[in-house]
Amino acid sequence: MKEIIISIVNDYLNFYPEEKERLKLLINFLNTYDDNKIIDWNNFDGHIVSGGFIYAKKEKKFLVLYHKDLEMYLYPGGHINTDDFNLLFAAKREIAEETGLKDMEYLKISENELVPFDIDTHLIEVNQRLNLPQHHHFDFRYLFTVDNITEINIDKIELENYKWIDIDELSDDQNYGKIVSKIRKILVKK
Repeated sequence: MKEIIISIVNDYLNFYPEEKERLKLLINFLNTYDDNKIIDWNNFDGHIVSGGFIYAKKEKKFLVLYHKDLEMYLYPGGHINTDDFNLLFAAKREIAEETGLKDMEYLKISENELVPFDIDTHLIEVNQRLNLPQHHHFDFRYLFTVDNITEINIDKIELENYKWIDIDELSDDQNYGKIVSKIRKILVKK
């Protein structure tokens, strides 16, 4: 999977060359670890994760889930399993596990469908419940649409609640404001 991820990062940087500096930590990480270690939850230098923003076209709102451990609203996503075919498959699997959603349209930005609309590196604080130390997530973010808002069946172990928010509220969130311009450009094309 490592070679595929390196190829995704290269294609992503062809699409967003201005983000090369932002991805420096990820690139160093990929050059340091082998296939198994880049997705290993127990690699506390970091690991690759994947998820997706869900946009309800009719209501023009995004789904966010309240994560109990992180005490914040997030888009659905999570860790890569060793049997995931690729990062896009992992994102779809995580979305289905956390929300029950399966009928979504994927909005690809490139001929290579595995290229996400955003790649982010963020620090995950200590998780007391799972006894995990602080570590990095190298997050591959995909964008999906559903026709309209639907009832969500959240995973009650990790999640407490969900809500649908408009793009302005998403923009106001310190974690996602910087990607809203990317999302707007993609949605305008669709």
